[in-house]
Amino acid sequence: MTMRRETCDVVILGAGFAGSLLAIIAKQQGRSVVLLERARHPRFAIGESSTPLANLKLAGLADTYDLPWLTSLTKYGPWKRDYPHIACGLKRGFSFYHHRRGEAFRPDRQHGNELMVAANPDADRGDTHWYRAEFDEFIARQAVKARVTYIDHCDVSAIEHDGPWLIRGTCDDGPVEITASFAIDATGESGRLAEALGLKRSTDGIRTCSRGLYSHFEGVALWADILETGGHRLVDHPFPCDAAALHHLIDGGWMWVLRFDNGITSAGFSLDSHRRPLDLHISPEAEWRELLAAYPSIQRQFADATPVRPFTRTARMQRRLSVAAGEDWAALPFTASFLDPWLSPGIAYTLFGVERLARILGEHWFDPNRANQLACYSRTLFREMQLLDRITSACLSRMDSFPIVTAITMLYFTAAIFTEERIRAGQARPDDAFLLADDERFVSLAVELCDVAHHVAPTDVAAFVKRVATAIHPYNTVGLCDPERRNMYPFTGST
Repeated sequence: MTMRRETCDVVILGAGFAGSLLAIIAKQQGRSVVLLERARHPRFAIGESSTPLANLKLAGLADTYDLPWLTSLTKYGPWKRDYPHIACGLKRGFSFYHHRRGEAFRPDRQHGNELMVAANPDADRGDTHWYRAEFDEFIARQAVKARVTYIDHCDVSAIEHDGPWLIRGTCDDGPVEITASFAIDATGESGRLAEALGLKRSTDGIRTCSRGLYSHFEGVALWADILETGGHRLVDHPFPCDAAALHHLIDGGWMWVLRFDNGITSAGFSLDSHRRPLDLHISPEAEWRELLAAYPSIQRQFADATPVRPFTRTARMQRRLSVAAGEDWAALPFTASFLDPWLSPGIAYTLFGVERLARILGEHWFDPNRANQLACYSRTLFREMQLLDRITSACLSRMDSFPIVTAITMLYFTAAIFTEERIRAGQARPDDAFLLADDERFVSLAVELCDVAHHVAPTDVAAFVKRVATAIHPYNTVGLCDPERRNMYPFTGST
């Protein structure tokens, strides 16, 4: 068979939405680009729930790099009108429900065991859950339209880096060899490029410790119907509780429920690896049934649900590389590290990285300072990860105390909303970090509060909640932590 040879400026391994989007941008910047994909679209992926901050970043990329087709994908209404063939789900905000083992969910009149935070004013301007199989395929096809050289079903067998990057593999047409000046690892957990560089994945310094069990389902009941059947009045809810990233908090973990308009629901558990260690003697299906059986109201929601694909069960999900970039390579955020899907940070975190890396490739391609810019990119990614780790680990360690979890989530929402408002007001700087990770005052107070949260005694919970409210006051522009709202937060921001 004849060897296919390609020479390019940039090779990107991994054609998820981020790798494909960065390929399109690099091509528009005048670089020759080869995009490699191990599988073939459409293929399953999670990391599905977008946020206002993610959509602002997506809109910014569309404007900066003249990608008008991307703009419609930043809000639910335009997406449904312009791309009805790409499945998505409506996300009006975040909803949380605290369950007790063996007991049906009983709503508290003061909403003490539930929390709802609106993220947008209505469905048309709503955020979205991305049905990744179709979304990723669409972005990859846009890369092909942009004349990116795209090779899928490519099994990379060797990566050499003595001078330019040399990548060898096989695809459907036979052997392939790519020579590139710059390489980007967008392969996620497999970290194909990082592996070739000898960079080992580790959990060093990561406080979050959780594992996953998840699938896609048909026939998942609306949580609102379960609540109404139990006598819960929904009149206080600021938006439909199912049009959200819905979180069920349980003993030693939590469950996500994300609904798509095509009848499929993404659902899964994130479980404390210490309190609920992985037991390979139990099948994933059996463990799923045991978890549902322990929580009657969740079991009712999934009583008629059928998985449409095999369950995925992981060992500990957390991982990180020692560095995320070098002189002629970079890893995208989801390759450089992963924590937990708690609070849906993944898409925004990824797009912050895409935006930064695109700017480096565009502004510093011929610049001798490029290596310093890439080193800064790496340091910023891990600063962001470390702050997110503090927040996530504090929440996951205190699933026994809903007020503490609620208070710590306010750190996340405060940072996200503060950043969103700066972007909308035109006050954001190009290098601003995700979740205010470059704001020393905010990071200091967040670290202190998260460290304290792990050890708050039951008698001190009310005082801790007030302490959080006082600490975030300089950043809290939308009235979070207001006890008069009884954990029900309508949208009060600008759009």
